Amino acid sequence: MAQAVETHKTILSLSKLLNIEPMILLRLCQYIESRGHRFLKSEEGSLQFNDRDIAIILAHY
Repeated sequence: MAQAVETHKTILSLSKLLNIEPMILLRLCQYIESRGHRFLKSEEGSLQFNDRDIAIILAHY
């Protein structure tokens, strides 16, 4: 039986995965949020990305 495991990535881990500078990724996320999409934020306030968020980021990159 397959289980879906939801893992969240942070700005640093996602920037390494996509080979994008963290500040460029952060500005891109701010732009996407200005267009109405909301990213999940941890209790500390840092952004967390799921697979859907990553697909949206790649579509805008």
